[in-house]
Amino acid sequence: MKVGEFHESNRKVVGRTVLHHDVLESTNETAKELLETDIEEGLVVWSDRQVAGRGRQGRAWASPAGGLYVSIILRPKEAHAWILGLLIGMPVVKALRHFGVFAGLKYPNDVVYQGRKIAGLLCEGVYRRDVYHVVAGIGVNTNVDLDKLPPDVQPNATTLKREVNLFVANDEFLDYLLNQVDDLYSRYRNTRVEFLLKDYRGQCTTIGKRVAATTSKGKMTGRAYDIAANGALVIMDDAGGKHEFVEGSLEVLK
Repeated sequence: MKVGEFHESNRKVVGRTVLHHDVLESTNETAKELLETDIEEGLVVWSDRQVAGRGRQGRAWASPAGGLYVSIILRPKEAHAWILGLLIGMPVVKALRHFGVFAGLKYPNDVVYQGRKIAGLLCEGVYRRDVYHVVAGIGVNTNVDLDKLPPDVQPNATTLKREVNLFVANDEFLDYLLNQVDDLYSRYRNTRVEFLLKDYRGQCTTIGKRVAATTSKGKMTGRAYDIAANGALVIMDDAGGKHEFVEGSLEVLK
């Protein structure tokens, strides 16, 4: 059920209109349904909890009450769902740092603090009536007790509530976050992507780490070396060969 609708005319594109629900199956799925209607770019779907949240590669995303779950509808000039999935992690990091958690990005789009995941992103490219849209889903463990997350998730997860002594309301966090996403999207529309990827590289904690990447072609280990112009993670293997990793599973080795 929708519990509110908010408007912020000072934003350029993202978050001028926010639709607030108490519970949804998935904010991304609701956003995709809205694409069948005449809606403005930058519209945000916000839910207090999800009963069928998803992460990358179809994994379930635990969405208990207290967390922040939003999806943003964008119409980028190019089919850049993958690139936007990387870039939108940066405003999430900025918001978490603003509220006291010095988070970073684990490639491609997990937000982590001291090796524990605190937020995740899922950007999906969708065509509707020959128009390309990106639905950018963001889930942040804000006011969540760690024991409310699934037992298998708890050892590798954390929450804003756990790391910060002061209470941060979700509407306050969301307001700051949407301002940052709005600024990032404005830069994206007016700046070469390579420059933004350099900024992403600076926040990516995976760079310089030894990693194991598993793809459809097999498994390789090496050192995360750079971010390529297409958004791929460049991995240098032990023989000095360079490989681009985009899709699959990535493990940061101890």
